[in-house]
This record gives sequence, C-alpha cells and structure tokens, in this order.
Amino acid sequence: MSATAPSVLRRTPQPGPMRPFTVGAGGFLLLGAGHLALVAAAAWGDPSPDQEASSATMRATSTTLLGLERTTLDVVHGMSSVMALFVVSCALLALFAARHSPALVERRTAFGWTLLGASVVGLAISALFLPPPPIVVLTVTTCAFTLALHRATP
Repeated sequence: MSATAPSVLRRTPQPGPMRPFTVGAGGFLLLGAGHLALVAAAAWGDPSPDQEASSATMRATSTTLLGLERTTLDVVHGMSSVMALFVVSCALLALFAARHSPALVERRTAFGWTLLGASVVGLAISALFLPPPPIVVLTVTTCAFTLALHRATP
C-alpha cells in the first residue's frame, strides 16, 4: 500500500505573486529606459519643421525658478529626463527589494500597494495626455501588480 495519495487527489500549487510582480517592475523599467532612449534619439535626430518651430518658441520663452533662469525647453527636457531616470531607479529598487526580501511581494504589503497605486495614477495621466506606448505599458503594469497582489497572502 502506498503512503502517497493518488495523483488525482493532489492539489496543484497556486501560482505565486512573484512573476506578475516582476512583469510589473519590468514594465516600469521598460517605460523609463524607453523614454530616456527616445529623449536621446530626439536630441540627436533631425527635427521636423513643426518640432523646430515648437522648440524655437520654447527656447524664446524663459522663466526664473528659485533664482535660476531657464527656457521652457530646458525645463521640459530636464523634467522629462529626470522623471524617466526616477522610473528606472524605482523599477530597479523594486526588483532588488523583491529579490532580497520576497515577503514584500508574497504578502499584501504597502510595498505592492504603492507600486500598484503609482501604476494606476500613471495610467490615468497617460490616458489623458500621452500617446499609446505609455498607455499600453502602464496597462500591463497595472494588471501585473493587481495580479501579484491578488495572488499574495493577505
């Protein structure tokens, strides 16, 4: 007589939250790195006449922020680049934290909820103001972080 249960009665383990979490964090990494690559490509490429006209107008308009005078073009490019860098950093920190402390992902913690919240708000802003690529990526990250939290232990 076998001490093991028949294979029909064995329960298959439920998939864990780590894989969807990794997909979500990877999406953030893709979003930030893609944006930085786009900014670099735009800086080295030949602008269209419309882009050049827009850039000329932004160069001609300046503002003083905390005693520093900057053109509107400087502010737009600077904010865009820094935000993309922070998205990459956030994604890497999330991946490193999950690797070194899996309980942050395996349980429903503020860690997972914070990333889901950032993804949802980013998706809403993107849907209102941005072109399709960030909308698609943030839809994937939102679904991935939601699934990770759903699979996590309460």
